[in-house]
Amino acid sequence: MEEIVDKLVKCLDLTVYEAKAYCALLTHGSLTMGELSVVSNVPRPKCYHVVRGLVSKGMATLITTKPMKCQALPPRLAIKNRLAQLEQSLEGKKTSAELLLPLLEALTSKSFYHLPKAERVISLIEGSANTLSSIEFDLENTRGEALVAISSSPARFNWKRILNSLSSLIDRGGHLRIVFPNVNLLATVRKDETIAKWLKEGKLKLRIYEGVHQPFSILDEVLVYVFFTDPQLKEVLFSIRVEDSRFAKLMKAYFELLWDRAR
Repeated sequence: MEEIVDKLVKCLDLTVYEAKAYCALLTHGSLTMGELSVVSNVPRPKCYHVVRGLVSKGMATLITTKPMKCQALPPRLAIKNRLAQLEQSLEGKKTSAELLLPLLEALTSKSFYHLPKAERVISLIEGSANTLSSIEFDLENTRGEALVAISSSPARFNWKRILNSLSSLIDRGGHLRIVFPNVNLLATVRKDETIAKWLKEGKLKLRIYEGVHQPFSILDEVLVYVFFTDPQLKEVLFSIRVEDSRFAKLMKAYFELLWDRAR
């Protein structure tokens, strides 16, 4: 039951009390506030507020008996109602965020971009999603070359998310070189039609080398990303973004060494 409650909280954005109450209503049928409190362990004074929350989220209904009872809507209908609400809320937030963007950019132009260079050379980026967003943004400003060295440490990385940015780079005349740790991973990537097209046109070059211990990427001999992964979680925990041409040139020299050793 705890697992179901946890999933309701995470997937449908319910409170813990709402999730517990909904499970109790599904299990026991329609209940009064007092009965609901007993079977769900939701404090009695909070029950009415919790039930109103479920009703407003399209997951339950009130029965006007004396005393008043609450009844859960069928799971299929309840989930459909809640997802529709969340989707509408997300669209509203998206619209608000788009309106907020020019205001934030106006603030940024007065602060971040006028900071001394040394203050914005190194950045710590947490998580795979944030790392992908940062790379996607930087690829839009990359003009010449993107180099990637992948280690044998397993990590899920949604590379297809940056495919459009890579396409833009190649359309601008840039090119891409990647060192893979093994044949299996290389074969998986080769199956993509866009990748196959780039390989045929010579805009993308791939090699295999098992000796990469720390994955990294270099953009235009200016930016370097160093990725830190957890082999057990198979996730990118964080990455370090270094904006420094001297360091980028040193890392490119290291990449060329790996490239020469690769097959």
